[in-house]
Amino acid sequence: MANYHLIQNATLILEGHSLNGTSIDILLEDGLIQKIGTNIKSDATPITGANLWVTAGWVDMRCHLTDPGLEHKDTVESLLNTAVAGGFTHVVTLPHSVPTIHDKSKVNYLLQASKGHLASLLPSGVLSDNNQSENLAELYDMHNAGAVAFTNGDKAVSNGLLKKALLYTKPFGAKIITHPSDKSLEQGGSVNESETTIHTGLKTSSSLAEYVNVREQIEVARYCDSPIHFSCISTKESVELIRQAKKEGVTVTCDVSIFNLCFTDKEVLGFDENFKLYPPLRNEDDRKALVAGVNDGTVDAICSNHNPQNVESKQVEFDYADNGALSLQLLLPWYTKYLSKEIDKDTFIAALTTKPRAILGLENSAFNQGEVANITVIDMENSWMFDGDTNQSLSKNSHEWGQEQQGKVKAVFHQFKFNLF
Repeated sequence: MANYHLIQNATLILEGHSLNGTSIDILLEDGLIQKIGTNIKSDATPITGANLWVTAGWVDMRCHLTDPGLEHKDTVESLLNTAVAGGFTHVVTLPHSVPTIHDKSKVNYLLQASKGHLASLLPSGVLSDNNQSENLAELYDMHNAGAVAFTNGDKAVSNGLLKKALLYTKPFGAKIITHPSDKSLEQGGSVNESETTIHTGLKTSSSLAEYVNVREQIEVARYCDSPIHFSCISTKESVELIRQAKKEGVTVTCDVSIFNLCFTDKEVLGFDENFKLYPPLRNEDDRKALVAGVNDGTVDAICSNHNPQNVESKQVEFDYADNGALSLQLLLPWYTKYLSKEIDKDTFIAALTTKPRAILGLENSAFNQGEVANITVIDMENSWMFDGDTNQSLSKNSHEWGQEQQGKVKAVFHQFKFNLF
């Protein structure tokens, strides 16, 4: 028996579409778009709300992976359930599970584990071999198996290794992603080095560590004439370096974590371990520069940097806590609460849909009749509690636990599947 759904009176947010910014109805049958218009009459299951937005399915450029090896924090299944509840239809996972995603068999494991789920898991593989940090892993085999990108995640990438990776992958067009940071300048710090944090007694890490490495890696990419993607940039200097590199014709893209867009290092003054993040929260000037980068297109995408951690990893002294917090289900409410007056809705949605798709080479949703639906529906006026009933992760490391949120995902359609909330 067919499943019919009718999205009613929703504002379409899709740059380039002729109906962008207008209120529309969308009739779907078994995950296919049957009709787009206004005042559509149907007995289909209605999807309604006080202030509905309908967009292409969201794409997350950076999500920490804890399966295999750390399934007590999250499994592939719970991670993808969390993604869907947050509005995401595609999630790029970092490769540092246990063991790491370093060969085609590990890529195949993730693709098989996620097969049949509504959300698409897009695995990345490690850049360097497990035992020899300057040797490339089996990049070509992993690429053919389905890895969408290669990265060492939060670990250091030497300029020599980066040069090898950029030149080796150039013929087959694989995406190289780095999180730039000079580890010798970090000095093991857990929070930003600033006037705010210097008196806390916490180990600090200078923003210099990031933007020095950004400058170096831009030059390596320029020399190789190869594209590079910077993940989770966090400083105003990084934004300016990338802005200038783009003007000079270097093929560079970047994303920013939702944490660094919304919060500053003032949050660590409460010693809440859920604000121990990587990259660390920076100062207000950095945050404003990141927002400006999103607005002018220097920053291409917004990522979740979702990082589930179990109680034993977080409820310890700040310096000893592991980095990371939950965020996949919180991007929309955080936009509503912290960013809606600084970043307009079209720019925000583009940074979660069309722009990350362009970086990854994914096909864009055209919202045409007869097309397989790839749709996220959100209600900006709907309030909900983030707690044990709504949280889809196996972990609950969030400073928002037990708090009311505004902005809720109402429905997600992808791969002939759907979920209503």
